[in-house]
Amino acid sequence: MQKTELNGPELREAYEKLRVYGVLNNPVRLKAFFLIFNSPGIKFNEIAKKIKVRKSLVAYHLGLLKAAGLATFKYERSGKATSSYWVTDLGKRTMGEIRNRTLKG
Repeated sequence: MQKTELNGPELREAYEKLRVYGVLNNPVRLKAFFLIFNSPGIKFNEIAKKIKVRKSLVAYHLGLLKAAGLATFKYERSGKATSSYWVTDLGKRTMGEIRNRTLKG
């Protein structure tokens, strides 16, 4: 059996992938991630409306996407509109990996 060692950059990359996929291993977060990817700049209230869960729960899941580095936001308060969300470069790479694996599978 061949021994596999993870040192330096390889270890960091493996850890990052496991952390990211762990965060996306939830239907609410995965749906939010897809919504943000497909609609850059989507507002918080629109995400909550489309996911159909309590706003406090949406905020929790979006917080996890942000903490994992998959999404970012800009706070805007104009009328009822609030924060806008975008996927990060890591989010774009992750979406590419998901699509590649789905198409191959």
